[in-house]
Amino acid sequence: MDELTLWGFKIPAHCLTEEEKKYLTGLPEELPDVQWVWNELDKIWDEFGLDHSQPLSAQNVAGYYNHPAWLMNGVFTHKDPVSARHRCAIANYLGQHGAKQVADYGGGFGEMALTLRRDIADADVTIVEPYPSKYGLERLKSASSVKIRPDLPEKNFDAVIAQDVLEHIEDPIMLAAHLARAVKDDGRLIFANCFFPYIQCHLPSTFHLRHTFPWVMERMGLKYLGVIKGAYHAQVFLKLNNPDIEAARKAEHVARKMAPLLNNPLSTLFSKVKRRLIRR
Repeated sequence: MDELTLWGFKIPAHCLTEEEKKYLTGLPEELPDVQWVWNELDKIWDEFGLDHSQPLSAQNVAGYYNHPAWLMNGVFTHKDPVSARHRCAIANYLGQHGAKQVADYGGGFGEMALTLRRDIADADVTIVEPYPSKYGLERLKSASSVKIRPDLPEKNFDAVIAQDVLEHIEDPIMLAAHLARAVKDDGRLIFANCFFPYIQCHLPSTFHLRHTFPWVMERMGLKYLGVIKGAYHAQVFLKLNNPDIEAARKAEHVARKMAPLLNNPLSTLFSKVKRRLIRR
């Protein structure tokens, strides 16, 4: 077998481990919907025995995020038209604002980076990905202006993107501050968060930020500019000052107190319905 085809996406066989080949060949023949993908990732979460009510530092989180299911998820986001529209909207926004040096935090499969490279002339993109797949590394070799590394370099980027990242992190405020430090003054940060229990790897310890994230970020020293047209969940911030962690922590404390009122079941139901309607 020279290559494996998943949902019309061809992957060279030499880029896959035997575990990946076995897993990918057992998937549905037709492209599933996003709910199926979430259910599959939940199944893997349970197989690893992960428990988000306990500190993740003592659990096999690396094994979970290195599972072939995340390669499947990468192929799905490549094929999913809604995900593609979101990437194009983000790239278009950054192109309009002259961003050239861009970091994509958690973008290991390379879809966002390759979209930026295609849509923004002379874009220099750094992917920050601690769990890259062998294929993810391979497909980026031909993209000379895209680099991939396990950590965020100390560099004054024009923009940093974090799509579907903070809801997976036990301390999203600290990570947001880390990303802000990597952006130059008057640079932009794009956070596309999902602080909802759609999937088990969305940690409940982050859900207090569901409605208050922009307010907490403004206390940190970022100016909230709104959302990107065509990517409703992508919130844009302008860096004004060095991150003020103490002020952000105080705001986060208030956000935790307000969360039971703001995150009521009716609000959650409305957000789920809105998300599904927009995906159509």
